[in-house]
Amino acid sequence: MSIEDVNKIDLFTVTSEEICPAQAFLIITDHLEWPLNPNEHLFMLQEKINSYIAAVESGEVNNLFPESRGKDIVIKIYFQHRIPMECVDFLGKVSEVLSSTNIQLQYEESE
Repeated sequence: MSIEDVNKIDLFTVTSEEICPAQAFLIITDHLEWPLNPNEHLFMLQEKINSYIAAVESGEVNNLFPESRGKDIVIKIYFQHRIPMECVDFLGKVSEVLSSTNIQLQYEESE
């Protein structure tokens, strides 16, 4: 699964019980390269993030992954390629919006 599978959760994991606060990670894997015009890629990323948020807010995450109950939710994105400034700005705006919810956003680049 990947960013292209909009309605699927790519990976799920939780922190060990010794770690506080307990966190449940919904992971997005993005293997796509960034074109000169990143708008289409950003739209795909937005759709994937929105589907994760909807799954959390609807309770679907708790049904699919009961071990997520009572834990802080983190959407974590792993980018295979270096992200452009437009993506950094977009993720900052998403984080601002999510700051009023119980969902956090994190990301890592591998290059």
